[in-house]
Amino acid sequence: MISPDLPIMKSSEDKLNRESFAKSLANVILQSAFPTSFTVGLYGAWGSGKTSLLNMVIEQIECSSTDVVILRFNPWLCSDPKQLITQFFKQLASAIKMKKPTADTVCELVDQYADIFDAASLIPYAGAAIAAAGKIFTTKARKRMNRKSNDMQRQKDEIIRTMVKENLKIIVSIDDIDRLSEEEIIAVFQLVKALADFPNAVYLLAFDYDVVVRALGTVQHGDGREYLEKVIQVPFEIPTPSMASIHDALFSKLNGILGDIPDNRWDKATWAELFQYGLKIYIKSIRDVIRYSNVFYLKYQLLQGETDPVDLLGLTCLQVFEPAIYSTLNNYKDILCGAIGSYSYDRQKIDEEKIKKAVSHIFSDGIAANEEAATSILGILFPKTEAALGSTYSFGRYYDHRKFLINCNIAVPECFDRYFSLSLEDDAISTATMRKLIYEASEKELVTYITQLYQDGKIIRLLEEIEAYANKGDSKNIPSERAAILIRCLCRMWSSFEVEEKGFFTIPFAWRLLFCVDPLLEEIDMVERFSFLRGIFEDKMVEPSILALLLRDFEITHGRYTDKAPNEDKQAILLDELLKLESVFKSRCINAIDSGAALSQYGGLNFLWMLSQLDEELVKHIKETLVTDDTSLAKVISYCTSRGKTAARLVVETRQVNKETLSEFIDVEDAYSRMNVFVTTHEFLLLSKETKKDVVAFLIAVRRSKETSQTEGFVAEEIINEELQKIISTIQS
Repeated sequence: MISPDLPIMKSSEDKLNRESFAKSLANVILQSAFPTSFTVGLYGAWGSGKTSLLNMVIEQIECSSTDVVILRFNPWLCSDPKQLITQFFKQLASAIKMKKPTADTVCELVDQYADIFDAASLIPYAGAAIAAAGKIFTTKARKRMNRKSNDMQRQKDEIIRTMVKENLKIIVSIDDIDRLSEEEIIAVFQLVKALADFPNAVYLLAFDYDVVVRALGTVQHGDGREYLEKVIQVPFEIPTPSMASIHDALFSKLNGILGDIPDNRWDKATWAELFQYGLKIYIKSIRDVIRYSNVFYLKYQLLQGETDPVDLLGLTCLQVFEPAIYSTLNNYKDILCGAIGSYSYDRQKIDEEKIKKAVSHIFSDGIAANEEAATSILGILFPKTEAALGSTYSFGRYYDHRKFLINCNIAVPECFDRYFSLSLEDDAISTATMRKLIYEASEKELVTYITQLYQDGKIIRLLEEIEAYANKGDSKNIPSERAAILIRCLCRMWSSFEVEEKGFFTIPFAWRLLFCVDPLLEEIDMVERFSFLRGIFEDKMVEPSILALLLRDFEITHGRYTDKAPNEDKQAILLDELLKLESVFKSRCINAIDSGAALSQYGGLNFLWMLSQLDEELVKHIKETLVTDDTSLAKVISYCTSRGKTAARLVVETRQVNKETLSEFIDVEDAYSRMNVFVTTHEFLLLSKETKKDVVAFLIAVRRSKETSQTEGFVAEEIINEELQKIISTIQS
């Protein structure tokens, strides 16, 4: 939970082992009698725990004695030096009355003393004559004094005599003196030194020594240290808590936030490195612990389960203690994330130089409070950075995309943004959803989940996640029965996915099925694997075009229909089992052609290449007899069309019809003539969107070749869309 940045009130809350010091100081105060006032100074910088220690001392005094008058005076509540002094005596009178109701004389005298200052036009500062404050009296004050004297000193003397008679012991704590204005600081010390120096009155003053010395020196035009030495009889530097105590307090806070986090979600080695070379250097006080843990708590509550906790701890450290650096990181996502390219030495050196330049910009103008620690944290969060900078302190954390993706590490490009926006990326899938899909969902639920993710445009992200889990990036292996369900669902649903492949270096979508299936098959025992695969190949819900992908993958590992040598380590099934699957596949393809199912959906003919490797004559016959009408011709044209990108002055999306392949089905000129007529009919509108675009691309390409002798056949997507829209408008008009 959030911890307010407030001082502790009781010794039981102490985490820094200061209770014994507080108890000892309280005992000295209680056991000593002072003929005049006695002043103890508690010195400490901001955040050192002065107020907490003061509270513990007062607590010990209250527990040990019921006779002592205690006043916790807060000068912050006063608007100016005059009110500060007046309010002090008013509050002192009230404190005496509450503790000793019988000491009414003292209360009245102190209250009158306050009225004198309230009536004065000048509040005396150090070195000024005390009598100057007694020049002006209110009528009330004059009556109370019964005209005996208007001398302030005489009034004070009477207070002293009465206090001695009543045997009063007064303890006053005044905190945060260093936060007052210079004039108010002087007023406090004048109050303690000259105006309220009563016998057996102990003042506990807490402040930053350097701040107060500067203020006293400025107003007094002299040496502030000398003046302070005259006021403070016993100076105490706040005991510096051990770093071990502060670190224990930090660990306690973090344990409360993280709870019982699973071992596979907590990278012990990386945490040890982060703490040793980064966090430990910044955490110097309890206030640091509170600030840091509060920010981490808020971020963790928003991103729990969707970020790596150690990475979030590291980034939060930069946010709290190196805000200037933290604010720039979002600008370097592409450079910081991922791994350094290792496909060539020159490319690797270029990447390293980019990283070094980026780090130089991040740390420009000496903005880091501690550059070494900040650089260490950056290297831990982003292994790419650590590798480029040649760090020597690391345990060797390296970038493993699959493992990092499952753990939602910040160095993964897909996960980077959430660490700053505190919400999941648009294409992200929550960790809870992925674990449900992988380990728990029924087959029916899987279909529902996957369908929804596909409709949400997240199918590629889903496949990347499944691939990562399947490749044992997660320490929790996928049980064989779960692997079987996942393979079956993906194979059944694959033909319904239509995904636009963007970019020159985009992984072909069909490959992604194999990236998931291959490692998932390894989870199924070899004895059961063939039986399972035979069931997949006989499953009428799995299209032959999908079976062709799987079969070709198995063939390659056996060195069949490829120039690659066999790879026994990658063989999912034995050769005789592969031959049996070939037979099932061939039968499924023939049925798809005979029933017309092969032409019923986009990409339904994609099994022809694999089938031609098994039976070339059969495929030749299929091609010669497949085109029976214009609709089947349109789908054959679509089968012969490829999509990609072409670079000239600009990179454009294109389609290309392979006329040579098309000619194996039908004469290209005949196809052109028939399609020119077909695109004017309502039947054309019944085709899928992609098939319509392929037909239009074919018509444009052939027309161009007739007009310009252009043979390459690439047609820009933009031109296809414009032409298609004209055709549709003409038909519908």
